[in-house]
Parts: sequence; C-alpha cells; structure tokens
Amino acid sequence: MKIVSLFLLALLVNPSLTEIRALYVNAANSSVAANTLFERLEEVKETGPAVLVGYKAAAITLQAKQQKGAKQKKEKFKEGVDLLEKVLMAHPNEIELRLIRLSIQENAPKLLKYHDEIEIDKQFISTHFSSQKSKALKDHIRGYVLQSDSFSSQEKALFSER
Repeated sequence: MKIVSLFLLALLVNPSLTEIRALYVNAANSSVAANTLFERLEEVKETGPAVLVGYKAAAITLQAKQQKGAKQKKEKFKEGVDLLEKVLMAHPNEIELRLIRLSIQENAPKLLKYHDEIEIDKQFISTHFSSQKSKALKDHIRGYVLQSDSFSSQEKALFSER
C-alpha cells in the first residue's frame, strides 16, 4: 500500500512531459489550458527536473496575460522569465529549455524587451536537433519549428526531413 501511495504522489508532483508538452502547445491560445498547465506545475520546485522547471517558468509567463494591470502583467512575466533564465544558466545545453525560451521570446510583446536570444536559441536548436534520441522530443521540436516565424522555409525543410 505504501508503494502505491508513493507512486501516486510521484505522479502528482511530477507530471508527465507528454502531458505538459500538449498543454503548453495549447496554452498560448487557451486560458483554460494555460491555467491547467500552471496548476499541473505549481508544485514543481526550482530544484526539480530542469525541463519541468522550464515549463513552470513558461506557465508563469502565460499567467501574465490574465493579470489585471500592465504593472502586474509585467511583474508576472518577469517572474517567469527570471525562473527560466535561472534554470537555463544551470542547464545551458538542454535543447527543450532553449525551445521554451525561443517560444516565449517569439510571442512576448516587444515592449517587454525579451527577444535578444532568439537567434542563439534558433541556432542551438538547429545544431543539436539531430542528436536528440527521444522521438517524442524531436516531434515536439519539429512541431514548434514548422509553425515558427523565426525559421525560414529553407530551415523548416531541414526539420521536416530529419
């Protein structure tokens, strides 16, 4: 019984990447998905799995859209960005964290001035994509790249061929 309880607790604390990725894809256009993503990641600690921390940071930035005033929106966005940058400093070679940052930067309003790393992340993703072993991760990256405005049609073709 204790083993079953520990297993269920682990599932509640660390949601599956498959679930989180799916929620993240939908969260940009759905406040329901954004709220669900945030709720699923709320218990993830800063010292938790890097990718989950990255998605938590992204979920916080998405929560900024739902804040009332401009100041609150900016503060919530900055909270998410600060967390993401912190986890990226600790794990600079994690391609999924680069993808998360790229997606946030591409969609951040210009006035927030969070666009400086787009080319760096785009290059990192392009360079390291083929070395990824996880088909699920490659499919997730490919899905983002193919709809992204940062990648040219020639660059997108390289991802669809791999």
